[in-house]
Amino acid sequence: MPRPRKQATAADAVFEPRITRGQKRLAKEREDKITNGRNKQSKKSKQLCAEHNDHPEDTVNKTKRSNSKTKVIKKEQKTKVIKKENTTGVTQRTVKKGKENPVKVRKEQSSISSKSEKLVANEGIVKVKKEGAVKGEVTEMAGFLAKGGKFVGAHTSAAGGLWNAVSDAVEIKARAFALFLKSQRQWNAKPLEEDVITKFQSALKEHGFHPDFILPHGSYLLNCGSPKAETLQKSRDALLDEVQRCQRLGLNRYNFHPGSTCGEISVEKCLDLIGESINGVLEKTSGVTVVVENMSCQGNTVGGKFEELKGIIDRVNDKSRIGVCLDTCHAFAAGFDLSTADGYKKMMDDFEEIVGFEYLKGVHLNDSKGKVGCHLDRHENIGKGFIGLEGFRRVMNDPRFEQVPLILETPPGLTDAEEIDLLYAMID
Repeated sequence: MPRPRKQATAADAVFEPRITRGQKRLAKEREDKITNGRNKQSKKSKQLCAEHNDHPEDTVNKTKRSNSKTKVIKKEQKTKVIKKENTTGVTQRTVKKGKENPVKVRKEQSSISSKSEKLVANEGIVKVKKEGAVKGEVTEMAGFLAKGGKFVGAHTSAAGGLWNAVSDAVEIKARAFALFLKSQRQWNAKPLEEDVITKFQSALKEHGFHPDFILPHGSYLLNCGSPKAETLQKSRDALLDEVQRCQRLGLNRYNFHPGSTCGEISVEKCLDLIGESINGVLEKTSGVTVVVENMSCQGNTVGGKFEELKGIIDRVNDKSRIGVCLDTCHAFAAGFDLSTADGYKKMMDDFEEIVGFEYLKGVHLNDSKGKVGCHLDRHENIGKGFIGLEGFRRVMNDPRFEQVPLILETPPGLTDAEEIDLLYAMID
């Protein structure tokens, strides 16, 4: 789930209409991380502008990365073929297992022989190959190279306007991103204004983000399987509101946490309520896939077992509009040891057999502060937790994770941009 993360002692409280002090602190940490990352990028941008005698605003339609020399795509042209020369870039660097440190590789400037690629742009949006992606293939998204069909990004801030989440994604060189469509701490929110929709969609078009790689995250207050009538109705109303926002924004998926029994009803009854909640929303909306997230088996939450996710899918009438988001920290905490080759294989085999990869609509990339099977939802920076670098190297080289949004939700430490670089450096 996006930062802030719920604490181990608040397994059920997060599903009630209040936010814990720990969540408030972690929310502040998340905003600080975004701000610090943005400041670092801004400083680099100013330095680059000074070198070229440019003003910051003049660089908007120019190349924003010093490691890539790209001819500008003129907005007024509907179709244009351009050539792109790469002199350096972490997305094209490879790491040999057991021989090189990916952190070191990420930090070093790797010299790459000049190579021209023809990219076809249509109305400013670079087309992405949706089929036939192979290992090592380089595709283009949002003006940045996405290697191996992997679209890595982070949960970005929509503070000040939803369109700012797009700007943040561009700053960190994300190829995908997640965001909150309204405050995750309140049930009610002001209606979505047409001006906001226009600005958001214009930002997506300008920077070439396809809806397939945007994964909005639901409110922490939701408990669509709550045994309490008032909370259940509020959750269903909020779920409908957020999916309708996705529909109006032109987004095609919406991710949320399934819910909790609160220790008062059986898991099966909770799954029944969640299924009913989703069906009610799908009947009143169109074009948006509801994506439930695997949990860590913490407290009375449901969704920590793949069988429970499958139980939700089975209860949804329209199978074409239900999916799953796989969180690595949650899976690790639930008992899948992603730090080992056997544990990783076990998770992937079980997911394929029980759920099915046709339902995979997104991934949350998080290391874990807790040990395997701890049932604690505590995210850590990539490589700094108990999953470790090798666990994420397996993910980044697994073709089953191609063409889906891979979203970082890690705490302050490394910036999002640094972690994105680190992950791309792992691709063989």
